[in-house]
Amino acid sequence: MASISGQNTSNISGIDGFFTEQGGGTVSTTPNITVSGGTFGAVKVTITNHSSYTNPNYSAEAKVGTTVTVSDSDITRILDSSSNHIGDLLTMNDTSAVSGTRTLTVKAQEFGDYIQSTGVTGTYVKADVQNRYVRIRGVTATGAETSQTMGIIETRFWSASGATGTRYPTTNLTSNTSETGIVVSAGYFRTNYEPWKAGTPYGLFWNSGTSAANNWWQIHFESGTYPTIPVIKSLFIYFHTITQPLYFKLQGSDTGAFTGEETDYGLFPIVEGTYQTFG
Repeated sequence: MASISGQNTSNISGIDGFFTEQGGGTVSTTPNITVSGGTFGAVKVTITNHSSYTNPNYSAEAKVGTTVTVSDSDITRILDSSSNHIGDLLTMNDTSAVSGTRTLTVKAQEFGDYIQSTGVTGTYVKADVQNRYVRIRGVTATGAETSQTMGIIETRFWSASGATGTRYPTTNLTSNTSETGIVVSAGYFRTNYEPWKAGTPYGLFWNSGTSAANNWWQIHFESGTYPTIPVIKSLFIYFHTITQPLYFKLQGSDTGAFTGEETDYGLFPIVEGTYQTFG
């Protein structure tokens, strides 16, 4: 419709009685992002120009071609240090079985702006784990070490996605070395809450009193039994409600040193008191 009452519709504020000029902002600033992770589909997105906004919200979606692998409703957002506004970190768990590189699109909308920003894209690939030592470390939302307590009821690594295929440990453990070729350990543990108890159903590994540096649980695939290191494609884990960190980091090393040569496979959200499967 070209006009109303002789007024061009491109000038809606001039059409008296029908429209008035609406205030409320402009198009929001386009975010800048870094995308990391991808192991088992766990991805971390950092908004690097977050300080450009006062009170933003971020929307995100991942696709392979036209197939959505992570929708905006599945994105986890954290609050900033004041707990008053959305922070600069988004995390997600891509459980889609679709193969291929994911394209992640993120948009921003500042409070008061009536138009969402242009979308910015990044990519990631779902990856697997293959290391002689695989470590689960309790961390903060930014991936920093923390002394907050971890309590793990059960941990299983699997050779196929969706917690299927061969599981590791392959037996229900009765000690840290009860299964040939596998050794479990931890940086610290409470008496009667040994590391092996996270390798058996309804056990409990607990490290109350740990330091930030020692806040980890580990599985070691010995070379005599495993000359070829197993490929891990999914992780099943159950955190007890005594668990304090909101995230854990998955790390892998072929030397066991974890002094900088290790691979950080990603940041994973902790939902305590329930079974979680990644991959």
